[in-house]
Amino acid sequence: MFKIILTLLFILNANISYSHSQLTDILPKNNIIYTKIPPKIELTFRSNVKLIKIYLNRKSGENKNIKINLDAYKERSMKFILPMPSITSGKYNIFWRALSPDGHIIKGKSEFEVK
Repeated sequence: MFKIILTLLFILNANISYSHSQLTDILPKNNIIYTKIPPKIELTFRSNVKLIKIYLNRKSGENKNIKINLDAYKERSMKFILPMPSITSGKYNIFWRALSPDGHIIKGKSEFEVK
């Protein structure tokens, strides 16, 4: 009986840990140096999420935040393709935040450089 209960707990715990959606791909890729400015930002998730915040942070020089307007992205989706804001050469972080299907906030970042 103990083994059955223990097995059920492991199965339930695995299902709970996968209830938050994960980012499966991001463009620009993390830790990549580009010779041209990427034309878009693309985020792909494992399940439908609501993108609630995304911005670029220019690390070179003035450490400036560049907010990206999400008015056109109100619906949940597994993939978001956003136009790249007007940027110049330098090092950038993309910071994003989304609402998973179970209501939890998920967030992350990706770093890239344009030479």
